[in-house]
Amino acid sequence: MLLDVLVVEDDFILLDFLYQELSNQINSLGGIVRKASSLDDARKLISQKSPDWILVDLLLPDGSGIELAEEFILNKPNSKVLILTAQADQYVLPATLLKNVHALINKADGLAPLREAVWEILKEVDSTFPELNSLTPRQMEFLHLIGKGLDTAQIAKKLDVSFSTAQTHRRQITRKLKIKGSALVTFAKTLPKSL
Repeated sequence: MLLDVLVVEDDFILLDFLYQELSNQINSLGGIVRKASSLDDARKLISQKSPDWILVDLLLPDGSGIELAEEFILNKPNSKVLILTAQADQYVLPATLLKNVHALINKADGLAPLREAVWEILKEVDSTFPELNSLTPRQMEFLHLIGKGLDTAQIAKKLDVSFSTAQTHRRQITRKLKIKGSALVTFAKTLPKSL
């Protein structure tokens, strides 16, 4: 399944950051991320090809992200929406959106809640998403260290195991997740801290 995600945010620096963050998670799995900085741009992109889910800011220069989310859900009733805002406590979501809004993320809370919400959606909507339950606790520890940028030799030293054992862990992780090379490193970088 080729996953298609749309990010809608009017702050260009944040838009580029969100685009890159989601690209790291989704591109390693063969998906694409598109971006828009306004309702009008988002509507044009959605009319060309409807995404699987959207990440949308509530306040856009030409209207409300809620308006876009409602239109999106009307045309794709089972889709998910992630809402991003700096004023999470000032909004009440319409009842029509409640079952589709996966998370309302406060921008002030940083990257961790976003990564976790994206991770959960990916597991839910993408049947090819790597199943981490197949990894042992030691392999999960190894995967987190890969995500921190350590190579196999550095991980072996940190975990106090032989280089051969570290290589075996890496091969098993690659086999179980069906991801290798730089895609594995990119994937590991996006792991939520809670895993």
